Amino acid sequence: MRITTLQMHKTGLANMLDNQQQLNKTQQQVASGRRVLTPSDDPVAATRILQLEQDLALREQFETNMTAAGNRLQLEEVTLGSISDSYARLKELTVEAGGGTLTKSDRQAIAAEVEQIQQSLVGLFNSRDANGEYMFAGFQGGEAPFQQVPNGRYEYQGDGGQRFLAIGTTTTVATGDSGKDLFVDVTAVKNSFTTAVNPLNQGTTQINPGFVIDEEAYGDFYPDDLVITFNPESALLPEQANFTVRRASDGRPVEGLINQPYAQGRELEVAGMALTLSGSPESGDQVMVRSTPKQSVTDTLYRLAYGLNNLEDTPDDANTLTTLIADSLTNLDYALATVSRTQSQIGARLNVVDNTRSLSADITLVNQQVLSELQDVDLAEAVSRMSMQTTLLEAAQKSYTTISQLSLFNSM
Repeated sequence: MRITTLQMHKTGLANMLDNQQQLNKTQQQVASGRRVLTPSDDPVAATRILQLEQDLALREQFETNMTAAGNRLQLEEVTLGSISDSYARLKELTVEAGGGTLTKSDRQAIAAEVEQIQQSLVGLFNSRDANGEYMFAGFQGGEAPFQQVPNGRYEYQGDGGQRFLAIGTTTTVATGDSGKDLFVDVTAVKNSFTTAVNPLNQGTTQINPGFVIDEEAYGDFYPDDLVITFNPESALLPEQANFTVRRASDGRPVEGLINQPYAQGRELEVAGMALTLSGSPESGDQVMVRSTPKQSVTDTLYRLAYGLNNLEDTPDDANTLTTLIADSLTNLDYALATVSRTQSQIGARLNVVDNTRSLSADITLVNQQVLSELQDVDLAEAVSRMSMQTTLLEAAQKSYTTISQLSLFNSM
């Protein structure tokens, strides 16, 4: 068989290029330390490598989430510990305030410390996490959850949402607790009520927290609410500020409380409750008295401080004070129990984070070993192969140089 000069050159060049390509691939494997450089090198291994890399990246994100969750839960745990200490001191002051020999001035001194602790507690209730978000605001982390209104009460501005963070493919953990559950919806010793002004009011109407002075009368009224509406001055002769008290359920006026004259500090007794109105109301202003089986910590403290500051040394006020002290102590016990229960839950969540981190670390180690077996090159074998391929390439080049000098004339 005769071989043409063109065919001879093509064959020699193809051999050199093939050897060069194999050598280049081996050099890349040695330089990168990887056996599989492209999916075509090993399609099955390439697919498995992609899956393992995705899993490792996902576990890296889970590790970041676990660190964030652990830090936030630890911060909440420390904060709740400080809150528990404040509750304990408040209980001591409440017991001290119940001393039968104390005068109003003595109780006012105790009230001053209660108010100071309350301010400190509100600061803890409004604690921020490492990202600057309020921990106990639910999903409303950008706004302080407890804000003071003009009459001195603190109202909750957050919501009842609870945030969760994924720390595994099928595992999530709560990274905080809502202030609504912790500090607002606290079980009360007995059916209670809370007071508030309508935010749409045009005047400066205010109402104190009030007290239950007749348990039986309030029990008959509960669970209805009251709405106190200020009427036009012309509704009363001679013209002056006046108000009407209605049941919220049906709008029916309470007997004897229609177009009642108003004056600064007007005291009002209705449905077993004692209330005090203040401020400069405008026509249409409203004040709400809402019944509730629960009582916020801030309302408990506000009501306690108000009673210590204002109840007189009279038999009637003494009875009210005795009831207030007993109710405040029990309500603080309930508040402390709520915090203690949440601390236990936080401990359980931290255990979940630690256990998940340990398991994830083990799985990550196994995946890294499998990934290494699939994609890492055997350096000893690769270097030996590269040496052989270099020799073959050099031989192909020398052969081509020699053969390319031949022709059909000198091969005859």
